[in-house]
Amino acid sequence: MRLLLAALLGWNLVTTASAQVAPSAPGVETCSRAEAAGERTLCHALVVPAAASEVWSLISTAEGWRTWAAPVAAVDLRSGGFIETSYAPSARIGDPGNIRNRVLALAPERLLVIQIADAPPGFPHEDLARQLTTAIELEPLDAARTRVRIIMMGYRDEPGFDALYAFFDRGNAFTLTKLRERIERGPVDWQAAQVPAAGQQ
Repeated sequence: MRLLLAALLGWNLVTTASAQVAPSAPGVETCSRAEAAGERTLCHALVVPAAASEVWSLISTAEGWRTWAAPVAAVDLRSGGFIETSYAPSARIGDPGNIRNRVLALAPERLLVIQIADAPPGFPHEDLARQLTTAIELEPLDAARTRVRIIMMGYRDEPGFDALYAFFDRGNAFTLTKLRERIERGPVDWQAAQVPAAGQQ
């Protein structure tokens, strides 16, 4: 399994490559819109059965990331810091080819804003992807439920951005479903998962 992180995750979080994106993501809401200036904002939302503090831990710590998003992760959680990940269990932090997202802003348990700094080798339209900004918003609904939104901003009207929009439209919805699965089913068993070797991501 290769997870896509949009700035997460961009997750993001974010954020990157998988050809194995789920064709549908049950429960994921689309909140995308066209902005007055002509740019497009891609937006997905999902209510997950966890407190905002638990979700925040999953997206803002290396330990959290390693339980659902990537087997290798390091997080420097500060404005100007980086979230570095690899889908390859044999990778090491600092390896060329790792995915790096720059932290632009954060509000603990509420908001994480990131931007792609380094995408995987061969990622299409990487120059344009670096111009996108991803916000992960947490909206507490009650003590045990949180609405998570992944919002990607900066899509302009040109073919490269169209391709990225389609890619992340599928990928960010997929990422949200994987986050929900982590909360409902527990950590990913990376030894059992199908992930590439270092240099094969």
